[in-house]
Formats: sequence, C-alpha cells, structure tokens
Amino acid sequence: MALVKCKECGENVSTKATNCPKCGAKAPKKTSPLTWAVLGLIVFGFYISNWQDPAPSSISAESENKSDMNNSGVESADKVEKRAPQPRWQSFESEDEMTSKKSAYAASPRSSSNRAMDFPYQGTESWLGFGCDSESEWVYLGFSEAPNLNDTDIQDGYNVINTRVKWDDSVVQETFTQKWSDPFLSFRKDDQAIRRIVGGNNVLVELDWHGQKQAVIFSFTLRDSSNAIAEARQKCSGF
Repeated sequence: MALVKCKECGENVSTKATNCPKCGAKAPKKTSPLTWAVLGLIVFGFYISNWQDPAPSSISAESENKSDMNNSGVESADKVEKRAPQPRWQSFESEDEMTSKKSAYAASPRSSSNRAMDFPYQGTESWLGFGCDSESEWVYLGFSEAPNLNDTDIQDGYNVINTRVKWDDSVVQETFTQKWSDPFLSFRKDDQAIRRIVGGNNVLVELDWHGQKQAVIFSFTLRDSSNAIAEARQKCSGF
C-alpha cells in the first residue's frame, strides 16, 4: 500500500482509500506503471526523431544559402542584384505633331530627393536625360514638378542656375538654364556633361529649392547610360 498527500489538507492518504479520512476530500490516485511506460515511450520517440539526419533537400538548401554569403555572413552583392534587377537607363524617340520633326532620348530611372520636400513639392521626382535630333545633342534634368529655385540669375525668359554637381568622386560647379516655369534644367556645357555621363557611375545634383529648409540633392545612376545613349544616337542618325 502506498501513501500520497491529500491535495486539500496535506494529510497522508492510502492510494486504496476513496476519501481523505481527515477532510473527506476525494483521495488522489497514484499514476499507474502503465501510464509511466507510455509517457516514457513518447518522450524517447521524440528524442530519437530530433537526432535523425536532416533530409537531403534541407542540406542542399542550407548549402545554397551559405554559398550566397560572403565571409561576413552578408549576402553577396551580385546575388542580390541577380535576384532583384536594378532600374536601368531607357531609350525612346518622339515626334513633334506640328512639324513632324523627330528626336530621340535616353533617360535614367526616376529619383527622389535625399530628404522629404515640404508642400507643395512632396514626392517630386527627377531624371537625368540625353536628347538628340538630326542636328544636335543636349543633356537635361527633368522634374515631375517645375523647380522653383533660389539665387538664380534672371534673364529674358529664362533663369541661369549655378550649383554643385558631384560626378562620382569629383565635385564641380555646373551651370544650368531653365525657361520660366519649365520642368527642365538644361546643362550649359552639353558635350562635357555627355562625356561624364558615359564614363561615370553616378551623379549627384544639389539644388537650392525655394521653401525648403535645406538644399536638396537628387542622385542618378549612370548604369547602362552609354548603351542607352548609343541607342538614341542610332535613332537620330536615321532621322
């Protein structure tokens, strides 16, 4: 005969008793050996299953993931690039409906400013573009909202803007012109700008935009710009 503690008063109670002789509460029952045996088999089975070799597919997936990491445990840039292609320059052509004169263009992906702009210029986007026709070539910055810039030199029908531009690691002063209320800034030195675009990786343009607390910067990738410009030039050669 075994004794167990009464769950109500703590008195020792025989496992054969139906009630506690002291408080009358229903006597607790001792767990049977069969119950312990079944519980032990369940625990043992779970332990064995967790020590089995992982499936070949799991090993393969883990090896593939590790191969995508560099020595610092960071996924390599070329793997990220292959999985998520970056926006590229595009070429296209246009025709003036009035004169039927054709022109071709190459343009970068659109870019937002480095800091959020205040009303009414929230979400303004910009792109760097190359244009050509049968006679000339030019380079410009396009904007979804016409730039309203400070410290410009006002001329007859247009403004002259001098600002800092960073071509890769080189910071220079560039001059732009803007027709009044026009959403485009045109480079003054087109040939020089084209050479920098074709031979560069990225460019940053700083603009003293009216109503903003600080000057804003737009960044443009020059990835594949040479190919897109070559395609535009090919179109222009046929006009």
